[in-house]
Amino acid sequence: LVFYRLREEIGEEALNQALKRFLQDKAFQQPPYATSNERLAYIRAEAPADKQLLITDLFEKIVFYDNRVVEATAVKRGDGRYDVTMQLKAAKIHSDGIGKETPAPIDDDIEVAVFARAPGAEEADETVLFLERRRFTMADPTITVTVDAEPYEAGFDPYNKLIDRVPIDNRKVIE
Repeated sequence: LVFYRLREEIGEEALNQALKRFLQDKAFQQPPYATSNERLAYIRAEAPADKQLLITDLFEKIVFYDNRVVEATAVKRGDGRYDVTMQLKAAKIHSDGIGKETPAPIDDDIEVAVFARAPGAEEADETVLFLERRRFTMADPTITVTVDAEPYEAGFDPYNKLIDRVPIDNRKVIE
């Protein structure tokens, strides 16, 4: 999960370049062998400045999220489109690895989505009506987006890219 998110945040090309440079420099190295901290230095070198705190969260801390859709409603507009309002819950938690957890300020880019689904269809058959990464800095944000077709479900980190305690509540059927 960490590397998938890192690839998304800094780009596949930058991540591949960091790993390529690491392998070129450290392959077949005699003792002392390369460490994960050395690999991390190569990743940091390829990442932009605004992603350095993310790298700390991903590799140097234990971070969990508790993101969920609390409520999702839709109102049909006169032009046939729908305004979808989502009440969300965003939480970030640091753990020390031995049971002590402390809330951390949320300041993360998280995907928000709206899906359409035909009656009786499965999740695999859904259509993405809206998918966007947005910066969240509040614990209880409410957002409204407009979609072109009748919505079925709203999602907050809908593809579970963040390490979430209860990933099942990241989606909710729209009322």
